[in-house]
Amino acid sequence: MPPDFVYAWPEAGMFLLILAVTGFVAALVHFSIERKPLRHLSQKAADLSPAIPTLCGTLFVLSVTFLANSVWQSEQRAREAVQEEARNIRVIRTYVGAMAGSSQDSLMWIISNYAKAVAREWPHMAQTDANAASETELAAIYTSTLLGLAEGEQNRLLQQRVLSALDALSSARQQRLTMARDVVSGGQWFLVSTLALLLIVVISLAHGRFPAARFLALGVVTIAISVALFVILAHDRPFIGYLAVAPDAIVEAASNGPAR
Repeated sequence: MPPDFVYAWPEAGMFLLILAVTGFVAALVHFSIERKPLRHLSQKAADLSPAIPTLCGTLFVLSVTFLANSVWQSEQRAREAVQEEARNIRVIRTYVGAMAGSSQDSLMWIISNYAKAVAREWPHMAQTDANAASETELAAIYTSTLLGLAEGEQNRLLQQRVLSALDALSSARQQRLTMARDVVSGGQWFLVSTLALLLIVVISLAHGRFPAARFLALGVVTIAISVALFVILAHDRPFIGYLAVAPDAIVEAASNGPAR
């Protein structure tokens, strides 16, 4: 798996890194075939059926397509979870604003603290023990709602609605945390990388008799593989990195007014 710091790089840096690594591997294969132990073997392997490079290319394309589609869907669900969480905060603030008694300011303050805790923990969301502060603030909202809205007919009616919105908020939060941990696994990266290496090797062998044609073919394949891997890498972590979903919607919902 790529190291975490790579996801914080700008898009150009991420692409150049992938291009450099893929190009290095392709160049290593290209010059290895020129060595005496492999030269004779590569010339014989050039008689392989053209269907073999086609098959390897198809397998690589299919694996990248399914993986990229999964990554894009996860990113979209992550954005939806954040918007749902922000919407429920605005709903809760609307109900709290309509309540009577002295608990209103306390609840508003706890909701604001919850959003601040979420923002602080945002870069470390994928860690299982990194969300203790926001979990504590969410529990405090539940406690204040149960204890502070128990007096008066209007407050009891609002209590049920706030609790329903809190349950929806908690569900959206849990979905967000799940999306933060739902990343491309080491096994998936291994599969795609192995198929890419296999494609490079097969393309090299298919041009075993013609070094210039092999060099050109490997250049084209290197760029194609780099673009495919870059698309996956750029969208793999929805909450960190250059294209990350930010906590701004949640923070804004906790500091501004009613639901829209």
